[in-house]
Amino acid sequence: MPKFYSRNKLVFVLFGLIIFIMLVGLSLRERTTSVPEQIAGDSAALGQRIVSYPALFISHNLTNVVNMWDAVENNRKLKEKIKGFSQIEADNYRLEKENKELRNMLKTDSIAEYDPVIATIIARNQDEWMNTFIINKGESSAIKENMAVITNDGLIGRIKKVNAYSSQVELISSSVKASKISVSLQQGGSEIFGMIDHYDDSKNLLVLSDIENNVKVKVGTKVITSGLGGQFPKGILIGKVKKVENDEFGLSQMAYVETAANFNDITHVYIAKKSPTVTEGSGS
Repeated sequence: MPKFYSRNKLVFVLFGLIIFIMLVGLSLRERTTSVPEQIAGDSAALGQRIVSYPALFISHNLTNVVNMWDAVENNRKLKEKIKGFSQIEADNYRLEKENKELRNMLKTDSIAEYDPVIATIIARNQDEWMNTFIINKGESSAIKENMAVITNDGLIGRIKKVNAYSSQVELISSSVKASKISVSLQQGGSEIFGMIDHYDDSKNLLVLSDIENNVKVKVGTKVITSGLGGQFPKGILIGKVKKVENDEFGLSQMAYVETAANFNDITHVYIAKKSPTVTEGSGS
């Protein structure tokens, strides 16, 4: 037996070396995952998905809500910026004409200049909704009767009665206006004059009277305050012409005007106080 091992010693060494190499090779091969391990791994992955999905869902939708809110806020700001565009357009029209006719010839100040005073509506009776309301400015703020009351959109009324710390505003839609308001229609580089006669409740439109028959008033024409009579500054936007027809006697035209301002949605207004330059100029 010892002779057998001694004679085949080299064979055993080679065989052992081959076995060793095979074992090393098997140990270096990628280890195959067992079925229990696969089940455990899949269960852990599923648990992570269950936990992470609500968080991802909430995060995604929260981002959408934030983006939507930003879009709404940006849209509101843009609307605020363009809200007074019609008034600016009317002012530009008036200023160009005034610069040509008055400033270069008469060297006078504009009667349209005024200092706005911000006021808040503090009382509005449902029965008098389209007639009057009360604001929180009065004599203490140098407010006087017949001063124009406006919003960013245009003229809405005038000061009717003044108290120490409050005032009553009469709307241009009032059914009990004390007097007519002189207006100007901006059309074709010229001005057509008329008067605010009353407010048509059935049409929700202002009615302008005393418009001469020799001019053709177009639908869409802007209507502004004329400045005549000294009540209101000149050039405050009132609205646009929606319809034109002859009066009942056929002697003049009547125009129906849609107001630029929304009388049902008012919280803050401006009182148009005459600017110091205009006051000084008129007193000299």
